[in-house]
Amino acid sequence: MAKMEWYNDGAFPECHLWGEKFNPNILNNIPQIIITNSIATGEIGKRGKYKNHPTPYGACQIIVPREIKQGEKIIWLADFIIKHKSDFEKAGATKNVFWIYWFGGQGNMELSEEEIEKIYKTKLPLAMDYIFNEE
Repeated sequence: MAKMEWYNDGAFPECHLWGEKFNPNILNNIPQIIITNSIATGEIGKRGKYKNHPTPYGACQIIVPREIKQGEKIIWLADFIIKHKSDFEKAGATKNVFWIYWFGGQGNMELSEEEIEKIYKTKLPLAMDYIFNEE
């Protein structure tokens, strides 16, 4: 994940979607959705193993809108996933992950009880990366 200019200290959750017949373009009509690193099954890869070749899968990441405050991002994304999970499946997403990128100057990460409960309700695997921020 490339650090965006507005990613500072804090938690920045994403939903990573993947599927052998997944077309992320189908999701563009969902209100408030922000999709990054999108590629549909069969599109020509721009990097990695399938660069200049048709990809055998589709994939994308859904990120939280900038205006959602730090401390509310995880809950917002969990609610968004719960509300639209069936839309992801209809678009062909079969392997999905709730991913939290944590930026900071210390190695401390903490989830509230509400965040843990909401993530659990998504029924998605959880992955977390801590990125040390020297700035």
